[in-house]
Amino acid sequence: MAKVDSILEEIKGLSLLEASELVKKMEETFGVSAAAAAPAAAAGGGAAAG
Repeated sequence: MAKVDSILEEIKGLSLLEASELVKKMEETFGVSAAAAAPAAAAGGGAAAG
């Protein structure tokens, strides 16, 4: 977990522009889209609350 915590601390220190660039690079590298996860998370959260 130390590695994950270290990465999280690095991300916390990013500017918004740097965070945006990181997201784009991760999407390109792993062939995923951050936008695809957002509706699923919102739907799951709404179901749990209701």
